[in-house]
Amino acid sequence: MNKELKNKFENALFKVLSVPSVQGKATADAPFGEEVKKALTLTLSIAEELGFKTKNYDNYVGEVIWGTGKPFGVLCHLDVVPAGNLAAWNTDPFTPTVKDGKLFCRGALDDKSAAISTLFAMYALKEDGYEPKRQIRLILGCNEESGWGCIKHYNEVAVMPEEGISPDADFPVIYAEKGILHVKYAFKKLKQFTACGGTAANVVCDYACVTAADLDKELAEKHGLKVCLDGGNCGNSGCVGGEIKAESFGKAAHGSTPEKGLNALKALTAFLEDGGYIEKGVYDGMFGARAGVENFEDETGKLTFSPDVLSTDDTHVYYVTDIRYPSTVSRETIEKSLAKIGDFEVLSYQAPLFNDKNGKLVTTLCKVWEKYSGKKEEPIAIGGGTYARALKCGVAFGPAIGKEADSIHQPNEFVTLSTLDIMFDVYKDALYELCIK
Repeated sequence: MNKELKNKFENALFKVLSVPSVQGKATADAPFGEEVKKALTLTLSIAEELGFKTKNYDNYVGEVIWGTGKPFGVLCHLDVVPAGNLAAWNTDPFTPTVKDGKLFCRGALDDKSAAISTLFAMYALKEDGYEPKRQIRLILGCNEESGWGCIKHYNEVAVMPEEGISPDADFPVIYAEKGILHVKYAFKKLKQFTACGGTAANVVCDYACVTAADLDKELAEKHGLKVCLDGGNCGNSGCVGGEIKAESFGKAAHGSTPEKGLNALKALTAFLEDGGYIEKGVYDGMFGARAGVENFEDETGKLTFSPDVLSTDDTHVYYVTDIRYPSTVSRETIEKSLAKIGDFEVLSYQAPLFNDKNGKLVTTLCKVWEKYSGKKEEPIAIGGGTYARALKCGVAFGPAIGKEADSIHQPNEFVTLSTLDIMFDVYKDALYELCIK
């Protein structure tokens, strides 16, 4: 990337990163909130300035179109998860900040850098005089983190390409992804209290609190909770001030890799059960034996079970739980096992993804990655869910390299500047090999 192009790229990326595109209140022309709409319209305007045709499908999803012929999709997303605990950030989460060779910002890796890198890879190929033999569609989703309503709408108003990639995971190539279930468990309250915790179904809870007039302070401290006698409102939805409050602190992580975090709901649940606030068996179901559901395993890995969001009403406590299950196990089998833990409702579901390791798409992308990494690596399976599963033949391809992937959905999310350079080159070469050559 020459200096002039790099300046254009960085300017565009920083503008898009500066938009706090967390899902907000829906309005008539902003189905996922005004900030998400702003991120979409901004990105499409940048694409138009670069000379591309664009479409905006009712602010649910947009696309950048180049060329004619059989379409090839590149599916990215512009929405981001909430910043979470602001005190844990070393920089403002929505002010792109470069420090020590890293770019810090919410969305820096998941997934705005991939979207803008792909856009500029298309632009560079166009400026080099190429014309694609296949139509390239850069599809920009706006609800990837919270339900995929964008993809549902796209399928209602347009025709999804059969083949493509989703740059929303890791390198080298992701040929398989676990199935994903988000469910909401309900357990009876035995005493009056209010509790809340977590920011999203796919983010390990890093803060939770409980308030009650008769809160057992000694027991709370025994379970490692911090007791606040003033009982102030923590700011989370559902938190009630004016009573004695106990807080639990953890470490955020992506819901697909809960072992990399520390779930704040674990200690809180142990306290609630030991104190007689909730029925017996809740802790074992959420954080203990879990009725053996984690015994399911295949080449895509073991089932993971992560209760990430807690809420209460007058009669029940609710746990929104992120479940990633092996791709060769049926949904019916998983749900039958989950029912052994307790009553639940399904909030969302994504079918597993499984591709031929030896197919043209996978082998071509592996060769492209080898060219830039210098390493011959086998395609891998993950627990994360990407837009690749929206395609008949799709795989996830980058953008994370190594340990930087651990910052996704956490405070101080970052992408290294060297990864940004590699990202651009890899996506440019991949589009050339698959759509132009």
